[in-house]
Amino acid sequence: MHKTCLTLTVLAAGAFALPAASQAQTTLTVGMPTTPPNIVHMPVIVAQDLGLFKKNGIEVKTVALDGGVKVFRAMLAGNLDIAQSPGTVTSIAISKGSKVKAILGTLDKFEASMVVRDNIKTMADLKGKRIGIQQPGGFADILSKTVLRAAKIDPKDVHFVSIATEDVPALVADQVDTAILHVEQEMLAKEKVPSLHAIARMWELQPKQMYTFYAVKDETIKKDPAALQAFVKSVIEATRIMYADKAKVLPIMVKHTGYPEKIVSDTYDLLVKSCIWDANSGLSPERVKFTADLMAKVGNIEKGKTPGYDQIVDKEFAAKALKDLGVWKGPVCPSAAF
Repeated sequence: MHKTCLTLTVLAAGAFALPAASQAQTTLTVGMPTTPPNIVHMPVIVAQDLGLFKKNGIEVKTVALDGGVKVFRAMLAGNLDIAQSPGTVTSIAISKGSKVKAILGTLDKFEASMVVRDNIKTMADLKGKRIGIQQPGGFADILSKTVLRAAKIDPKDVHFVSIATEDVPALVADQVDTAILHVEQEMLAKEKVPSLHAIARMWELQPKQMYTFYAVKDETIKKDPAALQAFVKSVIEATRIMYADKAKVLPIMVKHTGYPEKIVSDTYDLLVKSCIWDANSGLSPERVKFTADLMAKVGNIEKGKTPGYDQIVDKEFAAKALKDLGVWKGPVCPSAAF
């Protein structure tokens, strides 16, 4: 389970033991926020395995790090060309002056759920329970508090329990009453304890919040526009294949995630039913604005410094790709171009 810490440390261009970003115009290094990848993060992997990057004239190398914040920082430090980073983190950094733009957002809906034991029937039952998190300020902590706010429960009225990065064993072993899980993790946990269930799905609880961008530095946009254009087009193509051809993409997902085929298949079906990916740009002005405004509301963006849409997004790459590919209208999960 990856952890996203919404702190101003995202602005620190720390050193990472990563390969230097390639100087070749036709090669891009892309940072992924989890290892192995979660199913929601698969468009880049699918594009790679199906040869779409090669078809469009580029080579892509992926580097997996522990969380979106680290990916963003590595990109900012020049160790990556492209970061698959949280919309929240990207918005905060831009508000602080980082010269970065989002060029694509195929994973726009916030795919994560609070999964609970059978002693919790409704969100109101969370009061007094053991809430599983990795650390204060981390991904699970922030999302758990989002659920508590929706339930009108003061965080002081629950017991936060720090657990290991892998949430499933702690929930199965009854060390905690809740865990924030991706869908395939939920499916795996339910195989072990069938009474486990999702009490809240973040894409339903906060339907307008942006999950991840593909973010790049302004200097990369100036240096490698043709390579970035090919990347955007390839990832959009991969996302459409994910919706249109389950038989083609399922083996890729099984290979890279390491999960059993049935769990991957069931997860895929739920994510498609929920239209979790955007097969166009994923750069909805409504989502981008909501996410930046939310960060200002909770104090992660200084008052009066909330960046606007054009400060966060460079939509030209997606616009050109859609001109070539046409706007996705389904039949599965049609969406607006922007």
